[in-house]
Amino acid sequence: MDRRSFILMGASAGLFALISPRYAFASSKLEEEVRKRVGVSLSQIQQSDQISINAPTIAESGANIPVTVESTIPAERVEHLWVFADKNPVPWITDVKITPANGQVYFSTRIKMGETSNVRAIMKLKDGSHIMNFKEVKVTAGGCG
Repeated sequence: MDRRSFILMGASAGLFALISPRYAFASSKLEEEVRKRVGVSLSQIQQSDQISINAPTIAESGANIPVTVESTIPAERVEHLWVFADKNPVPWITDVKITPANGQVYFSTRIKMGETSNVRAIMKLKDGSHIMNFKEVKVTAGGCG
């Protein structure tokens, strides 16, 4: 191998390393993330009004959106909570382990969103079932880049 081939090979590898994370984020979809994180597909999760999501209907900036998730289900019956933003490059926001010591199902945070999308909360109950609810947040200026 001559010097020129070696340098071109190294430059190609470096360029691929810079570009590949973008492709990894772009190919990530909500269904894939839910299956990976929650362990079931979206079609297996039942929609429920026992989960409430408090977030602005219209956010002037996607860089700092307050989101609060609460539930009327007692914490003793809940095992896990996940939060997703459907159209983000990586939809998964966070997951929270719920224990009876929590007292109630309540989680509040601030998230970043690149565009108008649903914010989705999914809960796994102790009986093995999954429930979810979502709220659309309209973003007037993107915050993810």
